[in-house]
Formats: sequence, structure tokens, C-alpha cells
Amino acid sequence: MSTNQPQDVVSLRNVFQAFIFWPRIFRLLWSVDRFTLLSLLTLQLLQGIAPVAALLVTTQLINSVGLSWQEGVEVLYTSFALFIGVVVARQLIGLVQTYQEGLFQTRLSNKINQTIIEKAVALGLADFENADVQDQLKRAQQEASFRPYQIMKQMFGVITGVVTMVSAAGVLIAWKWWIAFALILMPVASFVSFMRLSQQQFEYEYHRAPLRRESWYWSYLLTHDKAVKEVRLYQLGEHLLSRYMEILKTFFAQDKLLARKRLLISLLFESVTLILTSSMVFLVLLAAYAREIAIGNLFGYVQAITLTQSTSQAVVQGLIQLCQNNLYIKQLFQFLDLDSAMHKPAADSLPEAPPIETVEFRNVTFRYQGRKEAALKNVSFTLQRGETLAIVGKNGSGKSTLVKVLTGLYPDFEGEILLNGEPIQTYDLDSLQQRVGVVFQDFMQYESDVRHNIGFGNLPFLQEDGKIYGAAERAGIHGLLDTMPQGLDTKLGRWLAQGYQLSGGQWQRVAIARAFLREADLYLLDEPSSFLDPVAEADVFHKFQQLMDNRLGIFISHRYSSVRFADKIMVLDQGQIVELGPHDELMAQGGMYAELYNLQVSAYLDDNKGGTEDGSAKVAVAAD
Repeated sequence: MSTNQPQDVVSLRNVFQAFIFWPRIFRLLWSVDRFTLLSLLTLQLLQGIAPVAALLVTTQLINSVGLSWQEGVEVLYTSFALFIGVVVARQLIGLVQTYQEGLFQTRLSNKINQTIIEKAVALGLADFENADVQDQLKRAQQEASFRPYQIMKQMFGVITGVVTMVSAAGVLIAWKWWIAFALILMPVASFVSFMRLSQQQFEYEYHRAPLRRESWYWSYLLTHDKAVKEVRLYQLGEHLLSRYMEILKTFFAQDKLLARKRLLISLLFESVTLILTSSMVFLVLLAAYAREIAIGNLFGYVQAITLTQSTSQAVVQGLIQLCQNNLYIKQLFQFLDLDSAMHKPAADSLPEAPPIETVEFRNVTFRYQGRKEAALKNVSFTLQRGETLAIVGKNGSGKSTLVKVLTGLYPDFEGEILLNGEPIQTYDLDSLQQRVGVVFQDFMQYESDVRHNIGFGNLPFLQEDGKIYGAAERAGIHGLLDTMPQGLDTKLGRWLAQGYQLSGGQWQRVAIARAFLREADLYLLDEPSSFLDPVAEADVFHKFQQLMDNRLGIFISHRYSSVRFADKIMVLDQGQIVELGPHDELMAQGGMYAELYNLQVSAYLDDNKGGTEDGSAKVAVAAD
């Protein structure tokens, strides 16, 4: 869905369409706590009757003063007892309602946030890379914490208002019916004006989603450690803060304009309402002066006039707000109903993936959403258990894309990917991914303890210390674990108290250990040595070769000293395979691989000539 223009408007038609979402909203509320929901609904109905009950007992109390002179003081005592009973009941109902609403609001907010996160977990990588989906997610998160609860309150408020309005109007109808109808119809005059304001407010909020994401990003850069080095070094703080404040000022200017319009419209209609209501109260006073009604009835009718007027206005405003909130809640439901790019079938509809013996690409082509140029073009190759494949090429040649397509993160490809001779779509995606271990180029650094940083690779092994240490040893980081103060329970990163900060290379080894814990059939390492020094790099690839003795391995690297030991080397250029074969064969061909390899070797030799006496100062540069 495009974010350029909202398709929804606040209109009379939409007021009635707002009721379309009530069944779904009610099912949501019912799923949170049905007993509390029914209790709140009952209390709300009692709250609707309570004002009129208070009005009637107060009228009776005032009239009982005169009656007690004729019928005895017992009439006064009875009226007073009823009055106190209604007052106490209203207080108790209010206290219980406030208590239950507070708990229900928290549970409802938690339920909505859980539902949004569950939906986000079900989305594919392509969905997260889609700006429109990100905007929908932002809108859903923005409204999740309070909109559903607001709608519930407004639904209850409209019900309460209607009950109160009808009850109060019934008191007036017994005297002068036209006053009751006039009071009910008066707020309708402001209906159209406030609907237009609601539409403008919705449009503002709708278009704020991209800016809210941008403002969050500037705030993130200014308040988190990942960007602090460059922010300080390049003195970006003032510039980023100004961009953040510019967005907030834009929001404030829009809100201020709406607030002024709302103030002017409210003043106009409140003035008209005040004049009309005052005129009706004056008619009641004249009737009392002419002794057409008793003093107690004077109080009752005045209260009924103000109550009917206020509740009729509240009902109309409630309908407008329901209509407005309907548009916001529609954004939430649109996100929850979003079709994922994963196109994931039901878990029980496909068989589990068997042990992977072979991987074959047949003319695989993939395009990123919204792009005409293919990121992969007719890619074909075969890899068997026990073999390793190195993928090399210039930046942007499609290396990382191939890994994401193979792991099912990008399912919308052309051609065929076969596992053991069967199309990859034949198998359940979750079971397939459980047989794959991956280290991405932009690997995660979890702000958690060592146990979870490695254990996330295979959750059933999270409490298996031996398994975790074994994966750490294969990644060459077991020695570091022995030096950590709390061992596997040592917190990593800077966000948590007493966090142990690792170097880039150490973080990368943790990510490799996470993949090795998977005990997978197929391992894919995307730039697994980008943060490692040459010695650590050689150690990692040596262990990787050992691990691949009876598995399938694919790794991407710009360091040709490691690539040369792979069974096969694939050279990608602009998404196409231009060369494929072992190191010696590709060198003999004298093509792109030989050119890139010789270029890196010559750079290493040239650097060593200009380095220190033993050339050690240039090793790291050459290896990169």
C-alpha cells in the first residue's frame, strides 16, 4: 500500500462503517479477559443509569421536605436513605470500574503488542526491506498501546451516554417533549465541522509514519553506543539533533493549527449551546414561578436539561471519535492482515526437510522488489555433501543475495533450487532452516550473556554447557571464555550492567560459534573473517575445513588466501557466474579470478617491501 495518500476519510458514511470493526474489536477484547469485559460492560450500564437515578432521588429528597410536614418525618428519612444509597453506590461503582479498567488496559496493551510482534516474526526479510511495510508497522506500533483501549472506552461511553440521554430525556418528555428533542438534536450541528478536523488530524498522523521512523533513527544515533564514536569524532551531535528537532517542530506546528481550529469551532458551538440551554432553563424557572411545577421538580428539570444536553453532545462526539479511531485501528488490522512475502504454508502441510546431501541451483534469477535489474541471473551450480564452495566477486555482484535466497529469506525467485533433487518449496521452511547454519556479513551482536549469544544458534542446547563450549572451541574463542568473570553467564556489550565489551574479531568468532552450535548439514559463512587478523582467519578456516568433512559448506570472502583451499570457487559478476572451478583451474584460465587473485598478491608483496624489516606491519592490510 502506498504511503502517499490515505485512502480513508472521516465522513458520515464512515461513521456507520466504524461499526464494521466492532465485532473484530470485541473478539479481541473477549480474548483478553471475558469476565472482566462483561463486568466492565455491566458497570458501564450502571454508570449510565446512575446520573438519572441521582437526579430522581435528589428531586424526591427536596420534595420530601414539604411532604414531611403533611405525612410525617418518615418520608424525609426514607428519601434521605435512598439518596445516600445512590451516592454510595455511584462511588463504589466508580472505584471498582477504575480498578478493573486499569488492569484490563494493561492486559489489552500487552495482547496487542504481542500480536504485532508475532506478526512481525512471521514476516519475511523482503517485507522488512519494504518501506511501505515499515510504515505500516510503525503506524501499528504507534497506535497499539492506546487505540484499542480508547475504542473500548468510547464504545462503552456511547452506550452509557445513550442510556443516560434516554433516561434524562424521559424526565423532560413528561413535561415538554420538544425540549428533549431540541437538546438531543443541538450537537448534530457541530458534527460536520468536527468530522473535518478529525479527517485532517488523521491525514497528519498517517503521513507522519516515515518521519517518525526518521526521528527515531536520529534519536537512536544520538543515544546509543554503536554510533557514538563517529558522532563525537565528526561532531555530528548538533546536526543530528537539529534534524530530530526539525521533525518535532513540524509535528508541533500541525498540532497547533488543529488545536486553534478546534478551539474556534468549540467556542462557536458552545456559545450557541449555552444560549439555547439557558433559554430552556429560564422556561423552567418561569414554570416554577407560575407554580406549574414543584420546587423539587424545578431542580429535576434543570438537571435533566443539562444532563440531556451534555450526554447528547457526548454521544455525538463519541461517534466522531469512534469514526476517527476506526481509521487508526484499521491501520493496525491492515498490518495484522498483511500478506507476507514469505508465502509460508501451514506447518503441517509440508514434510520436514531430510538431511541435505546435495544443493543444486538451476537457472536461478532473483530481483529485489521494485527493481528491474536482476541481482542474480541464471545462476546454476551443484554442491554435494563433503564439498566446500567459495564465492568471490566485486562488491554488489550478488554474493550475499545468493546466500539469502538459498536460506529461504528471499522465496520469490525464478528457476529452481533443489535439495536432494527435490524443489526447495517441497519442504517445510522451518525444518529446512534448522539444517542450515549461517554467519551473515552483518552478524548480530546480542546485548545478552555469552550463553545466549552462542545458544541462540540452537535453542535446545541453551543449557548444554558442553555443547556451547564445543562450538566456542571450533570457533577458536574457548580461551576467551575461560578469562571471562562469569563464564557463559558473562554479559556482553555495553547496554547491560557489568557488560564485557568484545573486539570486532571476538564478536565475529562468537557469531561463528553460534552457527557451529547448529550442528547443521549446510553452513554458509558470509565474510566470516572480515574482522579477523590473518592468524585468526587461518585458524577459523582450518576449523571450518575440518567441520565440512561430512557436510556442505559455502563461504564468501574477499581474502583469496582462504578461498584457494575450497573445492570449488564461484566468481560472480553483476549477478552472473562468470567462472566456476577449483583454484588451479581458474588461475590457468587467466580470467577475472586470476586477475583479482594476482592483484591482491601483488598488493601484499608491494606493501611488504615498504613495511618493517619482517613485513609484519603490512600483513593485516594485505590480508584484507
